[in-house]
Amino acid sequence: MTGPLSPLPAVLPSLQGAYESARAAAAQRAAVFVIGQHGSGRTTFAHQLLAEADGNVYWLTAAKAIQGVPFAMLTALCAQLPTSNANFTPGVMLSELFQYTSKQPLCIFLDQAEYTDEQSAAVLAQLSLTRNILLVMATTAVHRLPKSLRDLRAGPQTQRVELSALSYEDAEATLNGVLGGQVNTSTVEALLEFSGGNALHLRELTLDAQTANALTLQRSYWTLDRRWIPQGPRISDLITSRLHEQPHEIREAIELLAVTGRLHYPLAKRLLGDALPEVLDSRLVELVVLSEDDATGERELAVALSSGLAPQTVLSTLTQTKLRGYLQRADKAFPREQLTSQARAWFTGHRVQLGLDVSADELFEDVVGSAEARHFAQVVALTDSIEHSSYTDERKLEKILVLRADALYELGKAEAALAVLKPLFGTGSAKVRGVAANIAFAGLGRIDLATEIIDSWPENPAEIRAYRLLLLSRAQQAMDSVKLREYAADSSITPELRAACLAHVLIEDCYAGRPVDSLQELSGLIKGDFWKKSSPAVQSELVYAILAVMTSVGGGGPEFTETLAAIDFTSVALNPANYLSGWGVEFLEQGLGLRALDALEQALALISVSDPYLVAGFTASFAAAGAVMVGDSAKAGRYYAMACAAPKVAGQIMRPMAQRYLLPVILELEGRAAAQEHLAQCLALADKFGRKLLRMQLLHDAWRLHLVEDATQLSETAAQVQGPMAQTFAEYARVMDSPTEADVRLLAEAHVSAGRLLYAGEVAHRAAVRARDLGQRKLATRLVALSAELASPLAEVNTPSLGRGRIVRSLLTVREYATCVLAARGASNQEIAEELFLSPRTVEGHLQRSYTKLGITDRRQLLPVSDATPITDEILDETSGSVPVSWQRHT
Repeated sequence: MTGPLSPLPAVLPSLQGAYESARAAAAQRAAVFVIGQHGSGRTTFAHQLLAEADGNVYWLTAAKAIQGVPFAMLTALCAQLPTSNANFTPGVMLSELFQYTSKQPLCIFLDQAEYTDEQSAAVLAQLSLTRNILLVMATTAVHRLPKSLRDLRAGPQTQRVELSALSYEDAEATLNGVLGGQVNTSTVEALLEFSGGNALHLRELTLDAQTANALTLQRSYWTLDRRWIPQGPRISDLITSRLHEQPHEIREAIELLAVTGRLHYPLAKRLLGDALPEVLDSRLVELVVLSEDDATGERELAVALSSGLAPQTVLSTLTQTKLRGYLQRADKAFPREQLTSQARAWFTGHRVQLGLDVSADELFEDVVGSAEARHFAQVVALTDSIEHSSYTDERKLEKILVLRADALYELGKAEAALAVLKPLFGTGSAKVRGVAANIAFAGLGRIDLATEIIDSWPENPAEIRAYRLLLLSRAQQAMDSVKLREYAADSSITPELRAACLAHVLIEDCYAGRPVDSLQELSGLIKGDFWKKSSPAVQSELVYAILAVMTSVGGGGPEFTETLAAIDFTSVALNPANYLSGWGVEFLEQGLGLRALDALEQALALISVSDPYLVAGFTASFAAAGAVMVGDSAKAGRYYAMACAAPKVAGQIMRPMAQRYLLPVILELEGRAAAQEHLAQCLALADKFGRKLLRMQLLHDAWRLHLVEDATQLSETAAQVQGPMAQTFAEYARVMDSPTEADVRLLAEAHVSAGRLLYAGEVAHRAAVRARDLGQRKLATRLVALSAELASPLAEVNTPSLGRGRIVRSLLTVREYATCVLAARGASNQEIAEELFLSPRTVEGHLQRSYTKLGITDRRQLLPVSDATPITDEILDETSGSVPVSWQRHT
């Protein structure tokens, strides 16, 4: 290949530093080694490097089949050079090549360089040493290169670039390029895991998923259906091709490890025998450190596939005959009891797939283990062909069916889940009725059906009574924290239900005004032995309390950070949409509107594919609030409509948070009277259940939105609530009555330390307004400056109390708009005058008239605009939306 290279994607984020170093070496005509496994992106990296190189580029690919042919690579190169001599004897080739490269720059990309014949390698190495050529080599390992190429490492400017597995940022950039748009974070994580961090595998998996309609565009984000199994033809063909290149022993070992999954080292040694060192040397398999004793240094090791090979993708290439043979080999190598619970379930899944007999006891054990690990797709696969007659113990059969139903529900198939359990309603089983009621409530939004199922039997044991109270409380129809805490301590109830009751109690304690107590209890559970001994199912129930605690305390602080650090979120296996929604709400609390909207819209994209918990409306409430915060009224309207159309139980115990966040949305879209009515309803519900913290948050929001001007009620309520945020709110009434710069700074600093920049900026601006009303103009000016400084990191964000002004083209003249855009960028009046050919006095006049129209008093209140915002006359004629009426009125 010669001439310019085809357009290439941008250099991956993790390779930016290596790329700059390699480019510096290439500029000095020093050799560059690009080291990585097949599909790691080494060829792309080399092309990116050579695209900027001086001289024609020739691409040579060595091959194992012609490695022993003398001068094979040199012949291929000379055949491409624009020389008149067609006599390719070694002597003539060398002469022609040295003469040609002495006259003009030449760049050579030697791919699969380890297969270069010795004679060609010697010549290319010599040309590189004399700087006649720029030599870039791609190889799996330097030690595999011919000696003459290896010796180039000694060069003073030689650059070595090691390509490892893709990082998350690399995968995101790659997927954005392949799909031509934004990709959901959970989709990036899933495809990255399936690909093993291999760039080529990532691309092929992506295209396979797209072909299978499992990867679709949802709300502007490419989103993967989490039920998708990677088994398309593109990735299967790629894996088959890669394994075909390997010796029989290595290929067989790779396929065996795909069948067994990750194995502890002693078991892998028993299964693979003397072939294990060679398999590890292939770099297609790696040693994984499971644990290490700090005192002795002793390590527990496991053997797992690497270099982009994942069990799911390798399995898709196996015939049933091969799979059956490998299962038999594994059975002989180690008995079932030596395997981990997950490995046993993995084996059983293969047997079920092949139609082999699995004993009822083994199937029961593996279904239970998979359910506890929250591997719901595996539970469904294991129970697809269950034989009821195999179980003489009806309790075991019932439990398997309950676990199947619960897994179906978790995968978004609530109707199918209820159909599994319906034949069992007549048995009176508490577990059956409890799970069925939960599915009816959380999966279908039917509290009436849920209570009907629960009450269908006259005698209700403690477990079913706990279910009933928990569901009613989540539906905002009852709240008895004392009783729920009793159920949480009742050993006759299943651990998952006890954890759910406890999580509910912790959330209610937060709502009641005791968030510090809740945080301490939750932290103690997570950091102690209880957490380590609990199953992922139990852990996940408690994790859902984290969002309420985080927002209730007001940022969490060091103790909360330590609590989060103690959680392995991958093992908990949280629903990705719920996880994203939680962070979206935290970003809203911080005032990071754009980040909040991004996270919440990604969550909504996932929910569009599957919404097992009926949280679409709940999440849309927060997204609507984020849209209002950044001035996108049209988007806010769409999400508000989604929230209004959702079932009344959407969000369950967390629903009051969503209702609170609808307050600014209703004010923006429906006006002051509607917002006042919504506020009254939310306050009445908070008072009904004694939720003092919710009352405090609602009164704070009302004050921020100018629905309530006096902060007295807010401060009085805050005095009854635990936590640093409440302590800060308790001072609002006193400080606002007669503000001083010192007092206002103390309030602002308290909010900043809790990560609440929005609240800090708002309180400073409201104090400035109050100072101006009291005739204290100098103090007002200083406080406006403080507010602007605090709010500067909050891109695109404005609220009624923040007092910033969006530069709205439809409200301003052409010159007013231009002066405001330049002022918002930090230009002085003199600089604006020179830019627009006006006098400084005229500029000041334009700005003062603009401030009046935008409802502000100072240039520091102008919302910052991008340097790309145009001010030319052609663009100035375009409108850029409208400022919210409620914000103009109250600023």
